[in-house]
Amino acid sequence: MARILIVEDEPSDRARLRECLEGLDHDLVEAESGEQALTLARERLPDLVLLDLNLPGLNGFETARQLKAEAGDQFLPILLQTSLRDTMSKVLGLRIGADDFLTKPVEKMELVARVTNLLALRAKETSLLLKNIELAELHRFKNEMTAMIVHDLKNPMSVIVANLDYMAGRMGDAAALEEPLADSQNASHRILRLIANLTDVARSEVQRLDLSRTTVDLSDLLEGLVRQRKLIAQTRGISIALAGEVGVKVSVDVDLLTRAIDNVLDNAMRHTPRNGRVELSISTEPQSVQLKVGNTGPAVPVELRERIFEKYGQSSSTSGRMNLGLGLYFCRLVAEAHLGRIRVEQTVDFPTVFVLELPTDGR
Repeated sequence: MARILIVEDEPSDRARLRECLEGLDHDLVEAESGEQALTLARERLPDLVLLDLNLPGLNGFETARQLKAEAGDQFLPILLQTSLRDTMSKVLGLRIGADDFLTKPVEKMELVARVTNLLALRAKETSLLLKNIELAELHRFKNEMTAMIVHDLKNPMSVIVANLDYMAGRMGDAAALEEPLADSQNASHRILRLIANLTDVARSEVQRLDLSRTTVDLSDLLEGLVRQRKLIAQTRGISIALAGEVGVKVSVDVDLLTRAIDNVLDNAMRHTPRNGRVELSISTEPQSVQLKVGNTGPAVPVELRERIFEKYGQSSSTSGRMNLGLGLYFCRLVAEAHLGRIRVEQTVDFPTVFVLELPTDGR
């Protein structure tokens, strides 16, 4: 059903137009002047305007021009009705953006035909506009994905290259190779997770992030992740430990959840200074389980604690600026796929604590 704005100062002419159009099942709105028409259009833009040229106050030409301006990029068809038959009036009407003309007295069949055609044209223009917006969004997405891939893969690749160069000059000193080997191994695993994250983010955004649930003991899962990072934590002078309840079981997609925790741990390790601490803990509520990852790095500013989980939005706590990235956005997608949520808190012991909350009812 289209919204048609009838702009006519003569009550009898408004009644005639309404009578002609009532059988089309459209929403008919009436205005007695150009000023009233503009007020109604600002409240809700019509789909078509039937506009008399000879209006008191603001004339039909100026009313049409301002209505077109109010519509902006949207196509608003304007059908001018006039008793004037001279060519100059039509030329002026076309110049200010009118789309068609009717000569008074209006014939019902002609009016219905012109209204139907203009509404069909508006529908096509609207569809084309939406497709153009979609194409522009796809182009923007492609550019942002390219920038994000370059940003996220550059750092771990730089670590690997630098460590390989370092090891090449110290092949005879086994002790000196321990730290660069651990860094390179960690960076390589991070690259694999980033590539997997890209695929899963794309799947989620077309609603295809299907879960393959398995009942798992969270303590066992986290112990494995902590053990994998012991060496890299030692080489960086960071303490990493697991605390909290044991024997807590949940039904989750183990692969997705593991990679989500990996992302949070990567974030914690990157922002924890030497001699700092990273602690994982498990606690239960009546209907949920909370998995927390705290670190002694800089706190995430309060105003950024929601934005860091947006696509490409990661906060640099030391500078306050936003950087491209998908890691924490991926964590949010995994949490939501499990009907849970993820957030950032601050405690006395840990300036930054990521809390992944999952339901325990196995849905």
